[in-house]
Amino acid sequence: MVERDRIDPDVLHRRAQLAALAGLARGDDVPDLMVAVSANDVRGHFTPDVAMLELAGTALGLACPPGVEPLAYEGLRERYLPEVRFRGRVEHRNNQYALYVAASMRGGLEPDLSSDAGWWQTPLWTYALYAVTIYSRAAADRLGVTLGEVAARIAQRHGFQLAAGASPTD
Repeated sequence: MVERDRIDPDVLHRRAQLAALAGLARGDDVPDLMVAVSANDVRGHFTPDVAMLELAGTALGLACPPGVEPLAYEGLRERYLPEVRFRGRVEHRNNQYALYVAASMRGGLEPDLSSDAGWWQTPLWTYALYAVTIYSRAAADRLGVTLGEVAARIAQRHGFQLAAGASPTD
């Protein structure tokens, strides 16, 4: 058994969130974010799906606080994640699902992730991380702040702080 298999899922959840937010704050590109979060995906023990979807919902909340014009879905990926090209209907639908389920969770609906996405070939958390990136960039754009500031605000809402230059396992 691999040593990290024994790590408490709550610890892996937090580490995955810290990895994503620290990377966003540093300005890491999407492949680097994927690598950082993937360290917390332990086959048969923990997957960071919910951890990433929670961050995406929080980022959406920053981009669209109550009383503000909704964020238009049309063109959202192209505008806020232009470096990623989704190929084929499956990738487009999987990304759409992650964007929609983060919004649903933000609104109080608990999705059935294992039934909806448990059979996917590409793990849901990868699409959820795209959603975190998209909604965080949209929040930065709408608020007129840096992506690092958005990452810090998300971290604060989840009960932790991003230390300058700290690694996600600190």
